[in-house]
Amino acid sequence: MELSRAYVLHSRPWRETSLLVDWFTEDWGRVTTCQRGIRRSHKGAAGRPTPFSPLQIGLSGRGGMPVACPIEPASPAAGLAGCWLRGQALAVGFYLNELLLRAVQPQEPLPRLFAAYEEALLALCIRQEPFEVLLRRFERRLLDELGVGFDWQQTVDTGLAVHPEQTYRVHPEWGIAAETAQGMPVAGRVLCALAANQPQQHADDRRAAQALLQMLLAPLIGAAPFHSRRLWRSSAE
Repeated sequence: MELSRAYVLHSRPWRETSLLVDWFTEDWGRVTTCQRGIRRSHKGAAGRPTPFSPLQIGLSGRGGMPVACPIEPASPAAGLAGCWLRGQALAVGFYLNELLLRAVQPQEPLPRLFAAYEEALLALCIRQEPFEVLLRRFERRLLDELGVGFDWQQTVDTGLAVHPEQTYRVHPEWGIAAETAQGMPVAGRVLCALAANQPQQHADDRRAAQALLQMLLAPLIGAAPFHSRRLWRSSAE
């Protein structure tokens, strides 16, 4: 049986003893499986797979929803072994999972996005960069891998490099422009920091970068609030 590296994105009860599990896999993209009997409490019942743990799974079953079987530990990427996300890092991890659940279509293989997700989990474990840098980088990678990204370093209308002292307009359909009234106005210094995966220097710039990425992602993820934001607020208190 073919196995694929996988992470749990979300699970929810189904009937009395089963779970519906959403996975992000390296070879098959996002898949949903029905794990029958997994919620039974008796000795010998299969354990419930948990988010952020590197696993490998196979898919079985004919017609209807597949079953993940087997579910086995996978060799973790360097730095992920024994890593547990806590506090705001846990909230960021759940936000990444919600992004994938909303933006990625089922059964669309995206191996480079899978690698970016694993890199983001590693960054959350080692905590060597601000959360804002990790989030904005992953959001841009998501746009790129879904075919709606653009060049963050030059304008589409003039072909000139983005300058930190100028203001530009950013539109989700064509990107960054210097000589148009359409799109969201964004300071060049914000765009330059995003392109270089650098932290924004001011609180207003951090808010502007977040608002920009949310605007670009909106056609993919919709307008419903993210549950992970409640966890972020509670962990910050």
